[in-house]
Amino acid sequence: MRSAIAVTVRILRQFKHDPRTIFMMIIAPVLALFLLDVIFGSPDYEPLVLHDGVSAELAAALVDAGASIEEATEAHALAALEDAEADAFLAERDGTVRVWVEGSDASKTGAVLRAIAQARRETVATPEIELPVIALPDGTTIDLSEHVELPSFAPPAEPEVTYVHGAADFRGFDYYGPVFIGVFVFFYVFITSGISFVRERTGGTLERLMATPIRRRELVLGYVQGFGLFSLIQTFIVAWASIYWVGFPNLGPFWLVLVVAESLALISLLLGIFVSEFANGELQVMQLMQIIVIPQILLSGMFDLSQTPAWMQALSRVFPLTYGADAMRAVMLRGADFSSVAGDLAVLWAFAAVLYAANVLALRKYRAI
Repeated sequence: MRSAIAVTVRILRQFKHDPRTIFMMIIAPVLALFLLDVIFGSPDYEPLVLHDGVSAELAAALVDAGASIEEATEAHALAALEDAEADAFLAERDGTVRVWVEGSDASKTGAVLRAIAQARRETVATPEIELPVIALPDGTTIDLSEHVELPSFAPPAEPEVTYVHGAADFRGFDYYGPVFIGVFVFFYVFITSGISFVRERTGGTLERLMATPIRRRELVLGYVQGFGLFSLIQTFIVAWASIYWVGFPNLGPFWLVLVVAESLALISLLLGIFVSEFANGELQVMQLMQIIVIPQILLSGMFDLSQTPAWMQALSRVFPLTYGADAMRAVMLRGADFSSVAGDLAVLWAFAAVLYAANVLALRKYRAI
């Protein structure tokens, strides 16, 4: 019994001299729960429906059905749908209702179509005709409804629905598939590079390399090229299997999916190396991951942030995984070309350049040059 108590005391003393572990065990779960509470505690999503030529009654009914509406010309509305800045466009021409939906998110498309269907049911009501009962002089009555055939009123025709992106057979999970590809690549490359670099340090390999004439920037470049070759193979397999085996839709060129995913892998690789330079062991790499990677995953677009507070939306734009998720969705769900995602890629490569420079500077504690 005394031996077990001695072991317990030794473990407690280790925690006492390792405040980072205590911080990660307490603060990291609380932070993750706080972010999840803000995300899921936000108001329900209100689809933005642009409209032109619809009656005031239908517009009011759309608001009652939970949609946010704005007037717009057809050209402006279609441009907004092309850029995924609106969810649908509703127009009424010669008694025919036409609907254009953005279409890449099946859940939002469903919300739009349900709101439109509910609004039309409220504004196009089937008339009710009641025939009177006639009393004759002899005291008998005749119920005209038993002798007169009432005209039938057909329900209003279903609106014509056009998908700007996506398709009617998109599943709800298809919208999250591109994000999961980016998240899995980012997550596993971070763990692999971080733990591998810690082993290089603890095994003495890094010190031996620093004793050679190699420059710090060359050392970082060498590690990036070595780990990067492995991450390139990993990224190709994950992306290929997700699209051609799992069945995630991909409307864009496969090579562009690889470019975006590999850009995320490069950032994760550099971030993992940078974090491992300040970790005392593999356990601390895993602990730091809770603060560095998990918040990025929660705010990357895996959950809808459009109804969350402005500070959370601004915070999400600080993380590279957000730009990678946006680019992956643009390519896979909207068929974007290179020019359309060039802005997101430029941000990703800027993150990579900053992290590369940070790694070179972090190695100064081993050697100044």
